[in-house]
Amino acid sequence: MQIKTKAIVLKAQDYNENDKLLALLTEDRGVIFAYAFGARKMKSKLSAVSSMLGYGEFVLFKNRDKYTLDSAESERLFFGIREDLDKLSYASYFCELCLNVIPAEEPSKAVLSLLLNTLHFLENGKTDPTVLKAIFELRLMSMIGYTPDLVACSECCEYEKDAYWFDTRMGKVTCLDCRQNPGKDELRLSKAAFFAARHIIYAPPEQLFSFRIGGNAKIELAVAAEKYAVTQTEKSYPTLEFLNSIRSF
Repeated sequence: MQIKTKAIVLKAQDYNENDKLLALLTEDRGVIFAYAFGARKMKSKLSAVSSMLGYGEFVLFKNRDKYTLDSAESERLFFGIREDLDKLSYASYFCELCLNVIPAEEPSKAVLSLLLNTLHFLENGKTDPTVLKAIFELRLMSMIGYTPDLVACSECCEYEKDAYWFDTRMGKVTCLDCRQNPGKDELRLSKAAFFAARHIIYAPPEQLFSFRIGGNAKIELAVAAEKYAVTQTEKSYPTLEFLNSIRSF
């Protein structure tokens, strides 16, 4: 059975002397693995698009549970990310996160769009990558069923307090008036960080990246988003560990 779908390469692994095994985030079938025969050959038409972050239209052949890449038309290769270690470290984490949480054989058009838009802003360098990371983590968690309740304080329902405790395990916030002694999974969010997190969760896609945050609020947002993603998925990410070893807020 032949399948045509938009996809991006999350991971490209050398399979043998001439071939690759690709992890693809597809528009129609979530994360799938496909063999790209001959892709390691220098003159192969599949060489560029079958590298990590290669995006385009992929033509796949499915035989039982095995996918083989027949052809692909590249649309974007994100060279501006590939050639920058810092940007590539962020992108690698985004890809690993998708690889671990997106199921196979389920439509993932919205997730693919989120990843592509995040990579676009990462490549052009106009948005702080720390903020992009927080956007990607919180929005992705919401898309896969871990939407935190950030409407208002879970106790008094106030939504404009000066600060809140964000429970990264329970996915809710409590204002400082209602909770004096936070638990180990709770992180403090100033009003600015709370409003930014709430925007990320509830904003329509076309407005997702249209906010600004800086200073301590940016750090609070970044720490909270990362802890929420790691806590909810209950996984460790080598790319995240590397990213945190080289970046500074």
